[in-house]
Formats: sequence, C-alpha cells, structure tokens
Amino acid sequence: MSMSIIARLQTLFHPGRRAEAEYDTPRNRGWVITLCILASCVLWFAFSMQETYTQVIEFPTEVRNLPDDQALAQMPPSSVRVQLEGEGIQILRLYYNPPSVPIDASQDVVDLGLSAPEIVKSVSIQAVTPRLVDMSVEDRVSRRIPVEPRITMQFASGYRMIGTIKSVPDSITVSGARSIIQNLRSWPTARRHLGEMRDSLNAAIALSDTLGSLVLTDVSEVIVKADVQAFTGATRQVAVRAVGLPPGVRVTFSPAVVDVIYQVPLSQYDKAMEAEEFYAFVPYSDIERDTQGLVFPMLHLPDSLDVRGPRFEPESLRYYDVRRDD
Repeated sequence: MSMSIIARLQTLFHPGRRAEAEYDTPRNRGWVITLCILASCVLWFAFSMQETYTQVIEFPTEVRNLPDDQALAQMPPSSVRVQLEGEGIQILRLYYNPPSVPIDASQDVVDLGLSAPEIVKSVSIQAVTPRLVDMSVEDRVSRRIPVEPRITMQFASGYRMIGTIKSVPDSITVSGARSIIQNLRSWPTARRHLGEMRDSLNAAIALSDTLGSLVLTDVSEVIVKADVQAFTGATRQVAVRAVGLPPGVRVTFSPAVVDVIYQVPLSQYDKAMEAEEFYAFVPYSDIERDTQGLVFPMLHLPDSLDVRGPRFEPESLRYYDVRRDD
C-alpha cells in the first residue's frame, strides 16, 4: 500500500525515519511540498478575503426611462469610477462582475452618488466620479439621408472601374435628437481598402457609427457595388469637324482625318469602333483666338462609352479656307 500523507510528512521532517518509508523518493517529496504550498495559498487567500479593503472600480452605466419620442443629444459617461470599502471577497466579486449604474433620463440632472448605492449592498461607497450628470434630451425626429461609401480600390494591371461606387440602398432613415439629425448630410460606411481588383465589387459593408449610438439607423449594413472591367487599347480614324461656325463660314483642316488612340473596356470595344457620335472637333472660338495657325482637336463621345486617356495623332492641325459667303 502507498504511504499516507501523514506518514510521508513524518519521513520528510524526521530523517531517522526515512529509511522506513516505503517510497522515499525525490518525486514523492516534491508532491508533498507542492501540496503544502497549495494549502498555504488557500489559507492565505481565505484569511485575506475576510479583511477590509478600499478599492476604486469602474462601473458601466445604463440609460433608463428614456421615452420613445425623446432622444439623447449628448451621451452620458459610459462608465463611472466608484471607490468602495468592504471585505475582500465582495470587492473581488464586484471587480470581475461590476453591475451597471442606472442613469434616469427622465431627470435633468442625475446624482450618481444616489444611484450607485442601490446596486451594491454588501460594501460601502466612499466616492463616485463623476457625481452629477447633466441629461441633454430632445424630441426625436427622423430623416432620409444618402449613404456615403468609403471604399478605396486598387486595380490589377489593365483593369479599371466604370462609373462610380454605389450602395444599395443608396439612402437610409436615421432618427435621433433634432439638433443632430438636422445637420446630417450623409451617413458613411466603414472604411475599406481593396487591392488588385480583377472583378466587379458586390459586398456587404457595415455602416459606420460616428456618433456613438446617439443616432439610430434603419439598417446596419448596405451592399456596395462597383463595375470593374478589363480595358484594352484601341485606335480609330475619325474626321475632324468644326463646330460653332457662324453662317457663311467654312473651315478645312489639314490633315482632315486624325487617329484617336485610347483605352476602352473590352465590353465596349465594338461599340467604340462603330459609334457615329465618336468624332474629333474644333470649336470655332479656338480658331478665332489662334495666332499661330494651329489648333488642337477635342474628342466627342456618346454618353454610353467610357473612353480613357484619348490622344490624337497628329496632336495639332492647320486650317485654311476660312471665309464668309456673301
């Protein structure tokens, strides 16, 4: 049979009896020492927790009695510091599981020194910081405001975004204190940075809470969309037109045809090569201001085309035969 704990202690503290121990080994002595240390710690903790201590603990706050048609214009403190005096075991319990201190929204000024004692009965409260809280309450109003996507993107080589980033829904209903709601112009999403985009974006993004829960929103997230496509280079020959000519005036350009070199989405390549509203033009006002005999063409595009970085070959044109037919 194994030796009892008492027998092992006797052999440990009476060297003359060690030879009689059944299992007098370093391992057995280690277990005995460990048990003694644990017992000492438990006893020390038990006696310590019966002593009286003074401790400052941070308690969360909770707003209560706020009518549905009212809203806070300013948030009260989210926590208060309470100095407590009491038995160690009670202080320890409150430290790891602090109850919420109620803040009565129906009062103009709340004395937390009176509210805090209601939630702690087993200890004495010495001080509460802050002691007084001013409640700023107004009528609750609602408005519809647009969503502001805060998304930045980088694109893989050859890819671009067509149009702008949009959200679904594009607006939300917000409600809160009148003084806050009337100054809101938009509501932002959480910030996101996306890199190496090779496909269109269609993702749920949470709304940002920039006002610390003073304003309620009817949704907590929106779907953010962006059309990302591969672009390709293209070249098209177009005739140059003069626009804004007065009656009886005719202009001939040299050369009369130029090459337009540009980038276009792959999905729009054929349309860009065939669109009739794709042409180069020079306003007559540029010719009137010119003093060197050179003008620079501009590109006219259909609204449905997304053409990037257009340039002309040649970049400048000569013109002649500007006359009025009487």
